[in-house]
Amino acid sequence: MLVRLIEMIENNAASMAKELKGKLVSNPNTSSYQTLVDQELYQDIFQVYSRLGHWLLRDTEKGEVKTHYFSIGRQRFEEGFPLHEIIQALVATKKHIWDTILEKGIMRTTRELDSAVDFITYLNRFFDMAIYYTTLGYYRELQL
Repeated sequence: MLVRLIEMIENNAASMAKELKGKLVSNPNTSSYQTLVDQELYQDIFQVYSRLGHWLLRDTEKGEVKTHYFSIGRQRFEEGFPLHEIIQALVATKKHIWDTILEKGIMRTTRELDSAVDFITYLNRFFDMAIYYTTLGYYRELQL
């Protein structure tokens, strides 16, 4: 079931990325995202959704996650984004994933609910690391 949840996100990555992109650019708490080229923002979000399974289950040392989000932190600093908006976008991404799973209504049995708890645990750990490494990359640029 865990794999089924991840596949559902990856299989819907394009539509989910488009939906979240619209939310980020229209949210006053993430207004800096309006300055990004439309396709760039879409690709950034699409990459998270389409690679979620790899990052959650196969990148066991989380080296790729660290490298990716450290780079995002540095890049967003250089682009002049306030750190709180970057973190808000990461939180919105996690919430969007969970909301999509709930909306699809694919958790009907006790076993499916148990798998969903496992999934949300993996998801929380992933986004905790994403926030940490993004912040670290941001502050590394700040100190240069």
